[in-house]
Amino acid sequence: MSTDHKQEWMRLCELASKEQDPEKLMELVREITRLLEERETAIKARKNTSESGALSN
Repeated sequence: MSTDHKQEWMRLCELASKEQDPEKLMELVREITRLLEERETAIKARKNTSESGALSN
């Protein structure tokens, strides 16, 4: 995770931990989830790329 994404993720988590409005909280949770899904997709892509490279050697 890039430093910028990590800082954004941490900022959103901090905001969510203090949010009292249920609608705003859900909006924050959706954004946190989106960032985590992006990270998971990137990790899987790197893993698949490295596995493909290892198989061709």
